[in-house]
Amino acid sequence: MTQKRKVTVHNIKQALLDERFRESLPIDLSEDVQNFLKNPGCACNHPIYMRVMQKAGRQVAAYYPAMDTPAPDEFEKQVEKILANSWEVINCHADELVHKLRELGPGRKQLDIARWQDQITVVVNHLEGIY
Repeated sequence: MTQKRKVTVHNIKQALLDERFRESLPIDLSEDVQNFLKNPGCACNHPIYMRVMQKAGRQVAAYYPAMDTPAPDEFEKQVEKILANSWEVINCHADELVHKLRELGPGRKQLDIARWQDQITVVVNHLEGIY
């Protein structure tokens, strides 16, 4: 038997972009929805996703009937995992950078790069989030 995929933060974000889903939400979430709509790509919206899962779990389950809707505490663990940072710093010569980046392995990464002459510093945040 195959296990159903779980609703993730990305799913909540996509649902909030749909007017039909927003209309089904409780009235006490209207201020959160308006804040989300002002800047949907902002990482500051994670608390809003939590409140949607806590107060509108049934609406989320109805919007995604083929997916398993996690309990609010399980969803909170997903959000905490997304917000966690795992930093690594790479200092190397410009010619070594490609080799060093390949050593990072698969997965999502956030990079910030600085260069001074032929020396490069790369700050890597390993994103283990569920998207």
